[in-house]
Amino acid sequence: MSSPLLPLDASRGDPECLLGLSSNRSLSSHGPLWLGVSLVVTGASAAAFNIFADWPLSVMMNRCWTNYACVLAALWAILMLTAKLFKVRVQCRALDATDLLPRRTDFILSPATAPEVLARINGRAVRPREFLVFNRLWSALSNLGNIGEVRDVGAVLESQADSDASALESSYTAIRALIWTVPVFGFIGTVIGLGDAIGNFQAVLTQDSGDASSIRDSLSPVIAGLATAFETTLVALVLAVIVQLYSTFVYKQELGLLDRVETYCHDHVITRLRLMDPR
Repeated sequence: MSSPLLPLDASRGDPECLLGLSSNRSLSSHGPLWLGVSLVVTGASAAAFNIFADWPLSVMMNRCWTNYACVLAALWAILMLTAKLFKVRVQCRALDATDLLPRRTDFILSPATAPEVLARINGRAVRPREFLVFNRLWSALSNLGNIGEVRDVGAVLESQADSDASALESSYTAIRALIWTVPVFGFIGTVIGLGDAIGNFQAVLTQDSGDASSIRDSLSPVIAGLATAFETTLVALVLAVIVQLYSTFVYKQELGLLDRVETYCHDHVITRLRLMDPR
């Protein structure tokens, strides 16, 4: 005898719920929460780089404050994307529920049988409306008594699909802003480094001593300024590429989830639905 399935819970597997936030069917992540985590991690990294200041990576990171600003923005975006990825996996669990509709081939979904399916949904999840697929099924099935044609049910599902897609796009507003911010910080570091290099080079040109050793010592700050300019650019570009690629990966996972939800609703609702045409 097979053991009964445990009810699905949208908070199980969601890292934000582990940190005290409530779950919902939105795929958006909690920005302020991950900003706080990013500040702590970036601060700890800065302390470590200052302790081990002789490391080549520490020397590069400590050249300008913009490097840490880039790390903060990139880490913030990565944590938000990771939270979204976990939410996608939580939502995918509901798509594996194959016991919502009776397995009988002659089963017809109608206003008379819809309450049975709704009861199955209630028994399958703790808070079913927090799952994208269950929310769409609930929106369509709970109104079958007031809907006259199958195409009207399709319109309800399509409207909910558009709402979910719009929510998905809105959830990337902050992430896309952070991706844009990372190279901007790098450009600021470049300007700071070039400014220091030009200022110090002017001092070299105006010095009276023609001694080679003196000129070499005077050129050291110029070289340091150029190093700051190029290394801040390098840090920003590398982090921007990493975040952009990760964002694209997570975005494709979310689009795939929405496609699976739409296919699920079509296969389990539209194709098995029978309604009487209004007279």
